[in-house]
Amino acid sequence: MTETLLTLDPPARLEAPSGRPVLAVLVTRGRTRYLEHTLAALASQTRAPAEVVVVDAAAQAAGSPAVPVADDVTPLVADLLASVQATVRVLRVPGARTFGHAVRAAVAGSSTAPGEPAWLWLLHDDSAPEPTALAELVRAVEHAPSVAVAGAKQRSWDDPTRLLEVGVTTSRLGRRMTGVDEGEVDQGQHDGRDDVLGVGLAGALVRFDVWQALGGTDPMLGPFGDGLDLSRRARLAGHRVVVVPSAVVRHAQATYRGVREFGGGAGGDVADARHDAGDPRRSFAARRRAQVHARLAAAPVVLLPFLGLGFLAAGVVRALVRIAMKELPLAAAEIAAPVAALLHPGRMARARGHARRVARLPRRSLRPLQTTWREVVREQRDRHLTRAEQRRVGRAPSELELRELAALATRRRAGLAGLGVVLVALTAVVLGDLLQAVLRGEPLTGGALLPAQADLGELWRAATSGWVGAGLGSPGPAEPLLTALVPFAVLTGGSTAGAVAVLLVGSLVLAGLGAWFAAGAATRSVAARLWAAVVWVAAPALGLALDGGRLGAVVAHVALPWAALGVARALGVQRQDVVVSGLVDARRVPRDAAGNAVETDGEAKPAADQHDPDAADTFRIPPPTSSVAAAAGAGLAFALAVAGAPVLLPAGLLALGAVALVARRRRRLLVLVALPAVTLAGPLVATAASGFDLPGRSALSGLRLLLADPGVPVASTAAPAWQQLLGWPVEPTTALVDLAGPTVAQVAPLLGGGVLVVLALLALLRGPRVARGVRAGWAVAACGLAAAVLVARVDVAAGDDFAVRGWPGAGVSLVLLGLLAAAVLGADGMRTRMARHDFGWRQVGVAVLTVVAVTAPLVPLAEWGVRARTLEAGAAGAGQVVGRDGVVVPAVGQQAQVSPDRSRVLALGVEDDAPGSSANSMVRFQLFRADGPQLTDEAVASRVRSLAAEPGVETGEADGTPEGLLVDLVARLAAGAPGDVSGELSRLAVAAVLVPSDDARTSVAGAQLVGRLDATAGLERITENESGVIWRVSPPLGAVPGATSAPAWARLVSPATGGSAPDEVPVAAERLAVDTDVPAGDSGRLLVLAERAEPGWHASLDGRPLRSVSADWRQTFELGADGGRLTVEYAPADRAPWLALQGVVGLLTVLLAVPVRRRRGGAR
Repeated sequence: MTETLLTLDPPARLEAPSGRPVLAVLVTRGRTRYLEHTLAALASQTRAPAEVVVVDAAAQAAGSPAVPVADDVTPLVADLLASVQATVRVLRVPGARTFGHAVRAAVAGSSTAPGEPAWLWLLHDDSAPEPTALAELVRAVEHAPSVAVAGAKQRSWDDPTRLLEVGVTTSRLGRRMTGVDEGEVDQGQHDGRDDVLGVGLAGALVRFDVWQALGGTDPMLGPFGDGLDLSRRARLAGHRVVVVPSAVVRHAQATYRGVREFGGGAGGDVADARHDAGDPRRSFAARRRAQVHARLAAAPVVLLPFLGLGFLAAGVVRALVRIAMKELPLAAAEIAAPVAALLHPGRMARARGHARRVARLPRRSLRPLQTTWREVVREQRDRHLTRAEQRRVGRAPSELELRELAALATRRRAGLAGLGVVLVALTAVVLGDLLQAVLRGEPLTGGALLPAQADLGELWRAATSGWVGAGLGSPGPAEPLLTALVPFAVLTGGSTAGAVAVLLVGSLVLAGLGAWFAAGAATRSVAARLWAAVVWVAAPALGLALDGGRLGAVVAHVALPWAALGVARALGVQRQDVVVSGLVDARRVPRDAAGNAVETDGEAKPAADQHDPDAADTFRIPPPTSSVAAAAGAGLAFALAVAGAPVLLPAGLLALGAVALVARRRRRLLVLVALPAVTLAGPLVATAASGFDLPGRSALSGLRLLLADPGVPVASTAAPAWQQLLGWPVEPTTALVDLAGPTVAQVAPLLGGGVLVVLALLALLRGPRVARGVRAGWAVAACGLAAAVLVARVDVAAGDDFAVRGWPGAGVSLVLLGLLAAAVLGADGMRTRMARHDFGWRQVGVAVLTVVAVTAPLVPLAEWGVRARTLEAGAAGAGQVVGRDGVVVPAVGQQAQVSPDRSRVLALGVEDDAPGSSANSMVRFQLFRADGPQLTDEAVASRVRSLAAEPGVETGEADGTPEGLLVDLVARLAAGAPGDVSGELSRLAVAAVLVPSDDARTSVAGAQLVGRLDATAGLERITENESGVIWRVSPPLGAVPGATSAPAWARLVSPATGGSAPDEVPVAAERLAVDTDVPAGDSGRLLVLAERAEPGWHASLDGRPLRSVSADWRQTFELGADGGRLTVEYAPADRAPWLALQGVVGLLTVLLAVPVRRRRGGAR
């Protein structure tokens, strides 16, 4: 610390200081852009202080290598304070941490006589006092000995008519309030204020002895809240704090606005920058830390634990709100502030101890000076109304603009309403039967679609457990589609069937609206947007997927245009309606990729009363801004598409990479688009990358995981690549157009795709204005075509006699998306361009293309509608999805499934190669955990595993595997097993055997199978109804005594003694889990689950892990003789990290996708 003493001659014009001397302390960080003005204001005071100390708290001393000599404040102080009648000193305190630290250094070297009462006048380098400020402050305290702190009225630095504060107060919960609206003009309306809870230290007059007694400001507060804290402690010490409205200080609030962080100069300021160019958000982290520290330091000790936890909880909530407001750095500060305060309890303890030593009054004495919650609500409401009015006034359009905007809105709404009517009518025509089934409460099933009757809890378990429930169970990642169905199930009241119905029955409306809005990012023409929506809805990839019950492909087709819309808005390349103010017959002026206005619908002419006719010819429209919310929304849509068709993950990532190459700005936002999808499909990708644990065939098996679609594998024959480019995933259906002849039947279905390809090719010739977008569209189409071709050539599941290859529909949807984007971009503004040429071949060609482009999508729609209304569901060429109006498993079987035993039902069916004969018949079987096969019990992982399984399982030979044992048991049941089968079925947790009615009543082989099961020992026929014939599994008369062979998913098995059979006791279980009390028993007891043994199974007794042992194929644990609380669950090692990652990414993406008005930085 160094000091420079300046000896200055007193001016004649100033009144000599009288009364108590005043020590003025001005703190600066080097030669800032405010210092000169503040020193000049100090020199112009009508009442001079007795002493002036300018404290330079720059990080380095002047003249050091790090700071130029030009930043030395001494020459400036000597020049501007030459006329001050006072002792002037410059004190250098390099790196002073706080304002209070700098003031304490100044006080320590003061020339004021020891013990003599004096006042400290505190000034920041950015607080310039008015000439009478000090005189008014001294006058206010001269005859008020109880006043210890007197604050000044603070006005804006640049506009002295604007108020900043006239004293401050807080609510009971610590919210700082000034009672001054933003930008409020000072008209003396607050000059009646006197006693206040606190004042700002900029320009404040503080009694010397009180400052010393209080120890100055709290060093942990920094520059924020130090004045309020000092004032509060002064009041608790028995002193008064007043504000003097006649004393005015112009305050730049440089630290608050963050302009000191711009760099440049020792003080961290930019010489040619205005202070209101800063952003208060830059100082938010420091302000929030100070606020939390001050609240904890001032709170009663009994409330500290609750406040600490409350600040942590509030920090999380406030961080989530900040994320939703797209203020990510502020979100981190919301959590860091309470964490920092709680990690340093010593700082808080020191502050509380110091305040307690000087306190003379209780905390309740401050309540009259605090505001009520009603005043807080009123101030918040007034601020909201003021900001809304400022936005409305600042953006109010002219009369011409209002009329044109109203006309544009009317046309757009009419087009959207017409589209909605058409989509609803189309849904009623082609999906009317499904809609009626949904309204009757029937689950949808058929084709590739399995029933989805699980509740929300079961859906969540299936999506997150990592265990596939089909058959005897198997490890493997669940379908990402199950996770994607969760929010839809929540919206439909927790019904998975309702979520599936919404996505299927509402697919046409959702897809059409998505295409409408996505096309709006490429063109503002209502007609072009309507055409794009019709083309997207009429896509064969959507119609065939709906007919075949391919839920995943439908979801992908619905989600893709919403993802495209989000990407366009995220990059800020979307078209917007812009009305040119002051022009007659103003038209839409879309922005191109660079943000320039480009006319499309006509030329705007200057108004007749314009003084400068050429003024409107040159204008610049600001480009549309990029949007984090749009990127997050695109990420959610892309994740939904990937959940429906995992093959879109690699294809989509490649497409995003291509878009990034042609994008001019904000490419990093595309990471946010990809992140949710990568996270959602992460377990599937990780399993695929690990080779899926299938020796010798790992690479291909891993690839199959990404190429297979959710649902039942249904065989299909993919179309050639050139037809996929034209929009057909399989050979075109021609039932309707066949009536027009073979030539028309071959050409008509491909006409729509052909015209689209032609339009996309012509768009490449449009020039640089749309070249980037068109090239991006073609790149997206190329990625989709590659995905479609690859999927159609890889086996993804095993059929009865053949392998099933993937469905290329999702890749074809991506092809259509890219081509449609290129075509719409190329067709935008066609009318204006044609108007520039005389009538000729251009107009004729455009007319022909327009007619064909408009009529071509009607062909597949008409074909689809005729098939839907004339063919019965399930017939060849018709839709395969129907509503199931009955049950698969009779009530007695369902009762066993939901009982504490959680047993299964074994369904046996017969397929006859020769109807009417039992020769060459084949028995098929399924294990049901619910009312038939369920969407939540299936996964691509189990199908890929069965495709790559050893030949013994496929041929039905018993090979020791669970599947082989089950095949062998079914074969013996079908042939009429001679012995008791109840024990074997019980070990499989099978409580009932079912032969569906179609098999039992309609074939000779089915009747023979029923007869053999009636004669099988261990099976007891219960009933025969519309669902079929069902048998209960029960031990026959004369079974070994002491052996309890009741079927149960979990059983306690005691060792055999004295030649008797092992005792088996069922354990109450939940779905794939156990959480129950078990009594003590014999030593050597085992817990056996009727589930495949895998390392991911975990069991514990009273929190003590149980050791897994190898027995047969079933999962087995050593239990021992102890009793207690038994818990069992499947929890692989990677489950928790993936769930945490997916949860965090999903929550953050949803919050970022919430559309909110952005808060603009800078001065307000």
